[in-house]
Amino acid sequence: MGVITISRQFGCAANEIAAKVAEALGYEVVDKELLAHVAAEAQASEEEVAKYDEASLSPIERFLRALVKFATPEEALTWSPGPLKETPFWLPTREQWQREGGKVLDHEECLKFTQMALKKLAQKGRVIIIGRGGMVVLKDFPGALHVRLFAPLDWRVKRLSQLENIPPEKAKQKIIAEDKRRAEYLRHFYGVDWNDPSLYHMVLNVAALGIDLTAQIIVSAAKELQSSVLSSGCGVQEGGAEP
Repeated sequence: MGVITISRQFGCAANEIAAKVAEALGYEVVDKELLAHVAAEAQASEEEVAKYDEASLSPIERFLRALVKFATPEEALTWSPGPLKETPFWLPTREQWQREGGKVLDHEECLKFTQMALKKLAQKGRVIIIGRGGMVVLKDFPGALHVRLFAPLDWRVKRLSQLENIPPEKAKQKIIAEDKRRAEYLRHFYGVDWNDPSLYHMVLNVAALGIDLTAQIIVSAAKELQSSVLSSGCGVQEGGAEP
């Protein structure tokens, strides 16, 4: 049991913060790269998949891989792995996909897979989900803590410029473009403004709080929320379904 979703502006150290929270709570982190990796494996042959060492995968990777391969009959009514053979999960632009010789994207199929995966992960519990509209998909999930991370643009520009060793102007352009892409994703698929504070339990300024304190606040809030859910008896058992 226990789910945390993190929505973040680009350059807010979300992955670093999530890693600290996960270590403190014994959770695992799921981000778009991991989900994309699992989705990509859905189009591999059994021989190719057999080349991977299953024992080297994290529990979350094994769970998601099984989810892709063994959907229940109910889920099969709304989603099947077939479209993933033609559609990459990470949603490149139509132009990028066509340049690489692919077919026109079916974004709706990608969205169905994302939603199914997030809900299954939430039922499994003990996960931190970064991005992908988790705060919308799991808005009514018992015990889910929804967090928004932000920081002033100049702080993010300085940090990204140092991390990637790129000029500040290039870092600024990258941040603005990525923020726009994320905002448009949520607006297009879910009809929400990612800056709407009502979508979250907490909105934290990483620049003002610092990375360590931000992580500590999330850990404390998650513990308190889980304690409240358990005492009220309205939680979801790990690996089970909502009552």
